[in-house]
Amino acid sequence: MATTHHPIPVSPFLNRPGLDPAPDRFALHLDCGTWRASCTGCGYELAEGRRQARVERKAARRSCPVCVEVA
Repeated sequence: MATTHHPIPVSPFLNRPGLDPAPDRFALHLDCGTWRASCTGCGYELAEGRRQARVERKAARRSCPVCVEVA
């Protein structure tokens, strides 16, 4: 039987770095067998590679130099 309730309450104030991906920090694209992660604000490419999980990890560790400089 599937439950609709989460065992841990999800709150916007609860930050679990390393467990929850940050929303809207990067977008993933598959281009001819290569995964690319780009900034959702300006489109700067943060990471690229052949494996989706690795590209997600690399992009999560990096901040966009364009958006950081503008802010």
